[in-house]
Amino acid sequence: MSKSKMLAHELSHSPIRSNWRTSAGKRPRRRWTRRQSTRDALRSYARDRDLLHRGLLATFCWDEKFNWNRLILMSESETATATTSSREQDWSSLPADILVEILEYLRWSSHPSFGLVCRRWQSARALSPFYPVWITPLLLNVADVGSSNVRYYSPFYHKNFEIAYKLNTPGAKICCATGQHLTLCMKHLVLTVQLLTGDVCKLPPIIRGRFDAVVYDGDRRMFGVEKSFGVLRIARCIKNNMSEWAEWEYRWFDPDGPLFPTSPDCNPVLHNGLMYLLGEDGGLAVYDVSRHDGNFKILDKPNSFGFECEDSYLVESDQHELMVVLIGHRGTPVNIVKLNEHTMEWEKIENLERRSLFTGTLSTTMKETSIKWMQNKIFLPRFYDWPQTVLVDLVQQDDELAFVPNSRFSDTTIEDNYGTDIWTYELGQGEEAKEFWEMEKVNYSIWVDFSSY
Repeated sequence: MSKSKMLAHELSHSPIRSNWRTSAGKRPRRRWTRRQSTRDALRSYARDRDLLHRGLLATFCWDEKFNWNRLILMSESETATATTSSREQDWSSLPADILVEILEYLRWSSHPSFGLVCRRWQSARALSPFYPVWITPLLLNVADVGSSNVRYYSPFYHKNFEIAYKLNTPGAKICCATGQHLTLCMKHLVLTVQLLTGDVCKLPPIIRGRFDAVVYDGDRRMFGVEKSFGVLRIARCIKNNMSEWAEWEYRWFDPDGPLFPTSPDCNPVLHNGLMYLLGEDGGLAVYDVSRHDGNFKILDKPNSFGFECEDSYLVESDQHELMVVLIGHRGTPVNIVKLNEHTMEWEKIENLERRSLFTGTLSTTMKETSIKWMQNKIFLPRFYDWPQTVLVDLVQQDDELAFVPNSRFSDTTIEDNYGTDIWTYELGQGEEAKEFWEMEKVNYSIWVDFSSY
């Protein structure tokens, strides 16, 4: 199956998206104005308010001033009662500017069906380019965390989509990503960035120590973890009913307690009401976040991965299982293990089936996909060829999000490279992974998934 057909399938199965606003707090205006001549032409073309062409019915809804409110696409089975006069209309002759106007009122996921009407309607899609956000997780990356435009890399398109606002946070580092929120850390301060609006929120100052990791539950709880030199300590910050963050609450720790050297590659993970911290040798430390008393408890088991590795990434899977991705020296070998919560041992996974795993940053995410070449694949933020940068706006169409190029004439051609420009590994492929030689690592980056919360 070509990438174009894969994209059409993904668009037609897009998930529901939450509401959002621009940095000004308002819904973005339409990209093209509705001229009076266009409205007059639409009124004459849609005099009967029904359009029928090759099994596709488009019903226009008008207000008393004949301003066009919306357009609804119906299936062929719903067109059986269409009028004879509608059937006689040849809607393939609609002017291109009117077709573009129609597309602006359609959900992004309806565009492929729109293009199936006829060649003219398909060609109009090229005049209304967009890149859907929901196909895969995106690699948020910046040239410098201090002050830099935000870019989102798509493994499907192998393009960097750069938006206008900057992260003006000198001295900050990327800590975690949860849904639409990015968390940044400074020496004595934690910041959250709403990725759809660009709004930055400062949490209360850190008055004790410094956090090595930060975990956000996507709602009202933020956790800071100190883990330097194997000594563990945790703090919590709660958002109240007024949407204001309270002061950090610090928990006591025993400086003479056992040390727990942790994996430097990944954040702690929230799983079934507990926070799990991965040890460098495969062990686990656990903390009950609902009680918020005491400290991390170091578990007796598991105590080994069963495989040697150079990098290890803890993740909660889309099926709510604890997994670890193990990357060998320069990328080889690659293994994935899952925690058996009855025996508390790591068990090797042979196949991800219809899922893809995006790792190599502090946050790892897993997602089921219908794109065949991406199934059972592991993706790391390393490029064989640096991606093209496209200047875009992040735009909502009804309840769906997409990148809309600033230039109306942007090239949206999908190349059938099938992931050859980014480091990937197919689990169980029976051969060694490609090593990291002559590859560019994306240093200031983290995987984000707008559909996860």
